[in-house]
Amino acid sequence: MKALTAPATIAVAVTLALVAAITPVNYAQGRPVVVATSGDAETMDAVMSAISTTFSIQRHVLEPLVDNDPDAKLVPVLATQWRALDALTWEFKLRPNVRFHNGEPFNAEAAKFSIERARDHPKSLLKAYVSLIKEVRVVDNLTLRLVTTEPSPDLVANLANNVFMYPPRYTREVGDDGVAKRPVGTGPYRFVEWIRDDRIVLEANPTYWGPKPQATRVTIRPIPEGATRVAALLAGEVDVIESPPIPDIPRIARTRGFKVLRKQGPRLIFIAMDTHRDRGGPHPQFSPGLPAGQPNPFKDVRVRQAIYHAINSKEIVEQVMQGAAAPAEQILPPFMYGYNPKVRRPIYDPSRAKRLLAEAGYPNGFTVRLDVTTDRYVNDREVGLAVVGMLKRVGIDAQLNGMPRAIYFPKMRAFDTSFQMSGWLTLISSTNWAALLGCVDPKTGYGRANYGRYCNPELNRLIDIMRTEMDEKKRLEAFYKAAELNRQDVGKIPLYFEELIRAVKENITMPVRVDESILAHEITFR
Repeated sequence: MKALTAPATIAVAVTLALVAAITPVNYAQGRPVVVATSGDAETMDAVMSAISTTFSIQRHVLEPLVDNDPDAKLVPVLATQWRALDALTWEFKLRPNVRFHNGEPFNAEAAKFSIERARDHPKSLLKAYVSLIKEVRVVDNLTLRLVTTEPSPDLVANLANNVFMYPPRYTREVGDDGVAKRPVGTGPYRFVEWIRDDRIVLEANPTYWGPKPQATRVTIRPIPEGATRVAALLAGEVDVIESPPIPDIPRIARTRGFKVLRKQGPRLIFIAMDTHRDRGGPHPQFSPGLPAGQPNPFKDVRVRQAIYHAINSKEIVEQVMQGAAAPAEQILPPFMYGYNPKVRRPIYDPSRAKRLLAEAGYPNGFTVRLDVTTDRYVNDREVGLAVVGMLKRVGIDAQLNGMPRAIYFPKMRAFDTSFQMSGWLTLISSTNWAALLGCVDPKTGYGRANYGRYCNPELNRLIDIMRTEMDEKKRLEAFYKAAELNRQDVGKIPLYFEELIRAVKENITMPVRVDESILAHEITFR
């Protein structure tokens, strides 16, 4: 696959051809579709969430200026053209004759309002994508200019699939709480109802500016248990399910009337450690997964290196994931921009791990709690158990603490953890680094998934270069150095990249998107 975030140093003009290439259908021939997801939406306000499952649901109602196609190529949505006027100024031409579902017009003022809300709202989880935008200028009703504080080679990619457009009047009237419960956008579907943990219902937008979807009514059902999702599919209760359990895949594929869709994905599963607090004890002053009073072993790089050597990623992929993943050499997969082909993960070597622990003052290991989700990632609990078993071989008594995502992520965002296994996905290489390994800073948005609060000033400097350097050679060099630095200093331990797996009824055609979304308007029926 082509690198996902090549620098954009020249003007870009995109025609409507990509959108027009989607064959329109007879609206009257539409039909309902039921999609079973692994979890419910956190909120319907995209500014307040960083969970891909939530994003996938929001994208039916809300639209960005620019989006990614199923293979992460940039495509126009509410902006029809964009270009760099100089190193600090980007101009966007907006799509005419578009209205929000409540009748408000979409225009440059609405785009300005939405971008500034993503940048300035105190609870925004999108700051990292727009923090370099200094000024949003309305040139005319359909022309917008963004002025950045520094060159921003990823500006367009950052807007894509992250910063959605909101109607200003409606948003001000209903406030954050109203937007979170009843969103209004320009998308192919209008919001109908949300019964938490049961269903979200959407209906096709009859005045949508783009191709009319074949699925005219969409029900999204959160079904956390994988086996239950499979049972619902095979019983005909739902049409599409995400992430069927790996052991069930052969059975689904053999069952008449159903099929399995697969693609290698960029979602990284990794191990993170608290490198911030000095001793174990009650949260938030102390590190809660370590015994009270015990010095924090993760502050010693030799301990982090020992854990890296102790975990056999290849075995996890083969035995636990049954091949439905690829071992991770670094935090970026090989097909993304900035992957360093010379950096390999440390070899699996339990003996070396024991020596490193002894050198660090832990010849008999130590005790720690490993926090994992039980309903977010494929086989997450089983992988956590495998990691616990591997650590036990080198003397580390890691106690598995599994929990549902609804409990897990609020705890992680509050840094209520010492040792955790988690996952991360974004299609922007520099954002991967900034989110996972940037020093936590609400102003820049760095470190928003850096729950261990690892902070290395040199790595932070390299991330700054990734985000602002327009010279291709210098920028790529920063990515390469960062990959080598993480291998040595072990800010995160990459485990593997998940394969994307969907199961659908035989009469359904849909792409498997690398951004993990399941979009009902991309479903066609045979």
